[in-house]
Amino acid sequence: MALGILMILFVGMSVISILGLLLMYLLKGEKAKAAAFYIMAVWGMAVSAMSAVSLPGNYTGQQILAWGFGFLSVAGLLVHIGSREKSRRMAAYLLVTISVIGGILKMFVFTM
Repeated sequence: MALGILMILFVGMSVISILGLLLMYLLKGEKAKAAAFYIMAVWGMAVSAMSAVSLPGNYTGQQILAWGFGFLSVAGLLVHIGSREKSRRMAAYLLVTISVIGGILKMFVFTM
């Protein structure tokens, strides 16, 4: 039964992540795109926090890696806030994308 709940959690979090990232890249309006970006940045931080907190205390390296994915979202937010040109915004989008995908993979696939 616990594996079934874990599977539902994995599918739910994956769907939210995929849909959010698609919206972040495919929306046309700048306000809607910025809103999707901020939501996905917070989502990336939340996923990495859940991943890091769920690990045992003696898995220090794995916890640091999980928190690192969250700090990529923070870096993306800082780049996005200070950006004026489109290339810097794209770099911020890529940082948040790496944070979300890496956090999900770290939580469910690469926990050793």
